[in-house]
Amino acid sequence: MRRKGSLRWRLGKFLSWLLMRFLWGVRAVGIEDVPPPPVIVAANHSSYMDPPLIMALWPREIYFVAHGGLFVNPVFGAFLKFFHALPLPGAYRRAYALLREGYDVAIFPEGGRNKLPEVKPGTFRMSRRLGVPVVVFRIHNNDGKPPLKWVRWFVMRDFYMEKVGVLYPEDYGSEGEMMEEFKRLVLGRSHSLE
Repeated sequence: MRRKGSLRWRLGKFLSWLLMRFLWGVRAVGIEDVPPPPVIVAANHSSYMDPPLIMALWPREIYFVAHGGLFVNPVFGAFLKFFHALPLPGAYRRAYALLREGYDVAIFPEGGRNKLPEVKPGTFRMSRRLGVPVVVFRIHNNDGKPPLKWVRWFVMRDFYMEKVGVLYPEDYGSEGEMMEEFKRLVLGRSHSLE
């Protein structure tokens, strides 16, 4: 079933795309070849710019599991919710329901920024319980601290995401095996643009 996407998602995608594409020239590698919905999108997480990057480049309506601390400010929290952020705790219950309805959900398995190789099992448990594939992206050149990060974004315009694999739950004996494969894919060196 092909969905056009809600008006608020289309607005969020357009605003994210404007910001990401024109300011930083972002691009996605391998995104044209993703499984049909529903899927879980999982990526490394280095910056607050990671969710808008995915929203700008992902081809379908998508929801994001987000840290509950981002919603403390009621105005900012309402803004995030408007653009499909699901606050923890409680986000996983809603994510299960959305996946069952055929929507895609993005999760950063690190459970925060810059925590690799630490990975939490919730993403892979959800995949196995629902039989939903995990599309793994590696976000490149979004690590480090300013001004290095800003040079990569604004001068080199070398901020991109690359599909590095798809984990089908039936191919793994446990969520632990899926976690290890996620880490291997995200931490591995890619040669597609280098």
